[in-house]
Amino acid sequence: MKFGMMMPTFGPMATGPGVLDAQLTIAQKAEDLGFDSLWVPDHVVIPTTITSRYPYNESGKFPVPPDTGLLEPIAMLGFLTGVTKRVRLGTWVLVLPHRNPIVTAKMFASLDVLSEGRIMLGAGIGWMEEEITLLGAPFKQRSALSDEYLRAMKELWTNPDPRFEGQFVRFGDIKCEPKPLQKPLPVWIGGHSSRAMRRVIELGDGWVAVPKSFTVFQETYETLKTAATKVGRDVKSIPIMVGPAYVASVDHFVEEMKKYTTLGYDSFFAPVAFWAADLSGALSVMEEFARKVKM
Repeated sequence: MKFGMMMPTFGPMATGPGVLDAQLTIAQKAEDLGFDSLWVPDHVVIPTTITSRYPYNESGKFPVPPDTGLLEPIAMLGFLTGVTKRVRLGTWVLVLPHRNPIVTAKMFASLDVLSEGRIMLGAGIGWMEEEITLLGAPFKQRSALSDEYLRAMKELWTNPDPRFEGQFVRFGDIKCEPKPLQKPLPVWIGGHSSRAMRRVIELGDGWVAVPKSFTVFQETYETLKTAATKVGRDVKSIPIMVGPAYVASVDHFVEEMKKYTTLGYDSFFAPVAFWAADLSGALSVMEEFARKVKM
């Protein structure tokens, strides 16, 4: 069994004078407890008025107040690279339209080199129109743009003489070194729509599943299976990491995890440190989690 944990990079442990101590302590505690991976979420700014529907709860309301402290994810990966030794590190998930793909590819390649091959790109197209538009990307074209960004990034990571001609990205006659140590650098796709499942099959090395219920997971998996069948890819060869978005306690997680393990899934992640209000509570919950899931 493998367990990942989302770092509390927004909220009370991501603001104020205790940020460094909280993030350092939690990261190293997670490594000591045996977590396999640490993940960081992505928002750059939070608009004060959001009409976009949040896709990971029933209300559709984004649960984070706009004045919440929020650490930038790629910067956070750099920090985690320096304070951990074993755990794998990834974005859960990076909103591809937020950043120039050439710069993003360079940053992830650099991080993979500096972490000695521990970096993962968890990627999605984003849902918040207000933020995506503010940062300069065309919201209604974000799916096609994100696919192109991923293809361009893979070209930069693998080709000694990278060249790309697309609608949104064009480059040639350049070098982009160093390459990632991992070949390939793992790309985990987030999302639950039929287009997201297609993206998993065509461009992903795995699926980061964040279902609103066990039933929703099963329905989305069928969509993934259909997409795999269309291109002749064995759906069972695609790693799936399950993070039930509807769980908010250790006991509830253990209860729900049994449903997935019965189906053969053995890779999970959760915002464990968020199930407490402060650093002391977070460490206590992390220990409880490790004990109860038998890490």
